[in-house]
Amino acid sequence: MRPVAEALLRREPVRRYVLWARMTLEQRGYASTSDALLSLVLGACLALLVAGWVVAASPVFGAAVAGCALMALCAAVKNDAERREAALRDEIPDALRSLGVCFRAGLSLMQTLEQTASEMKGPLGELFLSAALVLQTGGTASEALALFRQRADVPELAFVAVALDVQHQSGGSLAAVLDAARESVESEIDLARSLKVQTAQAQLSARIVTAMPFVLIALFSLMSPGFLSPFFESMAGMALLAAALVMQVAGVVLVHRMLDAGGRRL
Repeated sequence: MRPVAEALLRREPVRRYVLWARMTLEQRGYASTSDALLSLVLGACLALLVAGWVVAASPVFGAAVAGCALMALCAAVKNDAERREAALRDEIPDALRSLGVCFRAGLSLMQTLEQTASEMKGPLGELFLSAALVLQTGGTASEALALFRQRADVPELAFVAVALDVQHQSGGSLAAVLDAARESVESEIDLARSLKVQTAQAQLSARIVTAMPFVLIALFSLMSPGFLSPFFESMAGMALLAAALVMQVAGVVLVHRMLDAGGRRL
């Protein structure tokens, strides 16, 4: 399945979900590469398709079961990524406050990273600790701050990296700038929480609408294995089936785009 996985990884949405899945596994102590992980998922989907085909004597049932399993996996991975992102973003105001204190005290870059890591107990603290370890093991400041820039899912961390870099290069005080940035980030976090609450029902509706066709196809194909056969008996039937699939996919994409207030993902 690796050639198929490599081809799919050229698509940005696929790369994003695979990256989220890798981060979830790494938090649980399992390291993997993107192509290997996606190959494993594709192999599992193929195994489910074959198993459903054998159990219900219907390839449609097998395909529907594999589709349901894949959607459930994507939803779980996305929810876990959103929890990590929210946890990181919630800690950023405290991190900016700690950085301001360190800058006022005249601490070095390594001391600043170590002090902030000791005060942050969540995932952001682990990130500061990792950056401090890079410096302790002989790495450069650019290599240490690159850990913050790599987290493109939390753009506020890029500002943290820039602030640390400016402080390290020029030695000037950025305390006032960090205080203003902290107030701005706190306002954005409050707005994001309010928006999430207001769109929660629509998000749930979108997920139900996305999953329902696969669930219904699995149930109907299990109860009546040949219920889709009339669509394949003529060109008109196949055209209608193709049009239904295209409209379903287009509807799901449009709904997710409308609910994507941040504009960063489908």
